[in-house]
Amino acid sequence: MSSSTCLEIPALPDAQSLTLPGGVTIEQIDLLDVVQPALTPLVPLFHIVDAVVAVQQCVQAIPDALGPPPDPSVLSACLPELAEKVSKLLQLVPQLSLPRTIVGTMDLLLDALRDARSALIHLQQQSAQLAGAVDRAAELSDPALLSIAECAQANIEQEAANTGKRLASLGKLIGLLNLFLGMIGAPEIPDLSELSGRPLDEVIEPLDRVVEVLRNARAAVPI
Repeated sequence: MSSSTCLEIPALPDAQSLTLPGGVTIEQIDLLDVVQPALTPLVPLFHIVDAVVAVQQCVQAIPDALGPPPDPSVLSACLPELAEKVSKLLQLVPQLSLPRTIVGTMDLLLDALRDARSALIHLQQQSAQLAGAVDRAAELSDPALLSIAECAQANIEQEAANTGKRLASLGKLIGLLNLFLGMIGAPEIPDLSELSGRPLDEVIEPLDRVVEVLRNARAAVPI
């Protein structure tokens, strides 16, 4: 019998299972959380199988195309599908797929930096408003108002520090991106670690410079 003062923790459901191509079975309580990461590496395998099947169909059509009587339409009918399957295989070649990976990573970084910039601008505006509240509380000798304003100011500073840490945490991704950029002769992206711990009024300008370099580098990537 449950008590109104006791919040019972529900039992976890049984793990779900999914069998992957090749017979491997995965089990997870929240199976949806792992399905996409588990299936994504199999996509190139599916493309290879599709291409092999398309080649087989064209090979099987060769005798009919040669006749007698000759009928080239049988072979030509399978060629468009074969070309489509082979084009997907070409995307697996690093020299062809790498630029797409670089551009996609750059787009993710640009979105993250734009969001961070908007958050920092908002924090700057809040800080300016609270500065007036702190001065007003001092004029009125109101300790309660001063305490509230100082608490809010401390929260803004903490949010700014957290945003700086999030930007600095992108350093490894930028390092990997610079490795890719070096392979194709594109300019490197500056490190963001120097932004961590900076005052709000000293972050926006260097952040904008990084965004500008990132945009120029993206434009230089051949796709």
